[in-house]
Amino acid sequence: MSLFRGYITIEMIGKNMRIIIHKQSGQILLITLMVLTVATTIALSLIGRATLDVSMSNNIEESMRAFNAAEAGIESALHSGTGAENVAVTSGVSYSVNVASIGGNSGVYEMARKTMRGATEHVWLVEHDEETGDIIETPFYTGNLIAACWTSENSPAMVITIVYKEGTDSSYQTKKISVDGNVSRRAQNNFIAPTAVNGGCGKSGYSSYRIYFSDHGITTSGVDADTVLALRIRPEYADASLAVNSPSIIPKQGNIIESVGTTDGGVSRKVVVYQQYRSAPSIFDYGIYSQSSFSH
Repeated sequence: MSLFRGYITIEMIGKNMRIIIHKQSGQILLITLMVLTVATTIALSLIGRATLDVSMSNNIEESMRAFNAAEAGIESALHSGTGAENVAVTSGVSYSVNVASIGGNSGVYEMARKTMRGATEHVWLVEHDEETGDIIETPFYTGNLIAACWTSENSPAMVITIVYKEGTDSSYQTKKISVDGNVSRRAQNNFIAPTAVNGGCGKSGYSSYRIYFSDHGITTSGVDADTVLALRIRPEYADASLAVNSPSIIPKQGNIIESVGTTDGGVSRKVVVYQQYRSAPSIFDYGIYSQSSFSH
């Protein structure tokens, strides 16, 4: 059975009658069906888009709730100095925060981020008072060796400053070491060569320089030992990732705080904060001044 729309005419020819049926194609019906199909498709698309927008909005809201909870955990840990598990912030939102020490052992200690050229990283070699954050100026690092390491890509040079307090004299001193792995550049800047151009701190692509304190007139053991306060390491010519390798224990450098906020919808967000002890003023990179004398 075909669908059609048409009309009928009757013709009289003499005594004979002829009935003529005029058929028309079902174009109007087909066009109507096509319009309905397109409209339905558009409607379904709009409904799907609206559903997706609602879902994305809910995900963003859940993500923000989790992130805010994680930040609340960071603030709590910065205030108390301790971690906590499954602490409720609001209904259906909680955080867990962990506080761990940075440093406090021997071996390789890596800086948290890549250091820009001209910027200085600070490695403390004395302890700090946990309540006040003040340094304790008594000898802690009694080893004679520590290695400074850096990524050798883009060929940076290193300026290493040893900050120490001289034995019984109790005057503050600095010793500076300038190291450059670029041979042609070293001929112009008078820097010294690194101890190793690869494999520093046990890492591929790292150069290193082994610092023997006794070679610089610094005594780290005995009755009249000097107090080695810190190392300051500054990349020149290029950015670099830095590390130190110590056969002796280096003191705690601060805390790393990791906080994870979680919603009852299963969304989690993590915030990590490095809470390091304040570094010495940048004047230590150049010299120590006093009213009576100058030491470098």
